[in-house]
Amino acid sequence: MDTIVIKRSELIEQIREDFKLWEEMSPDIDEGYFDEEDVQSYLNFLIERYHDEWIVIDDIQEGGDV
Repeated sequence: MDTIVIKRSELIEQIREDFKLWEEMSPDIDEGYFDEEDVQSYLNFLIERYHDEWIVIDDIQEGGDV
């Protein structure tokens, strides 16, 4: 199995886009339902879930944002 290298900032941006799409596509989810805490929580979940398959490069300054 090949290891995937991904930047943390790109993963965060993809999660934000996915959450926005879910809000738009689902009548049961209000706009703005997902916040940054949800983004970080899902990011941590994905990193843990795929720790054997992904190498995540932290390209975000400590205390900074994308």
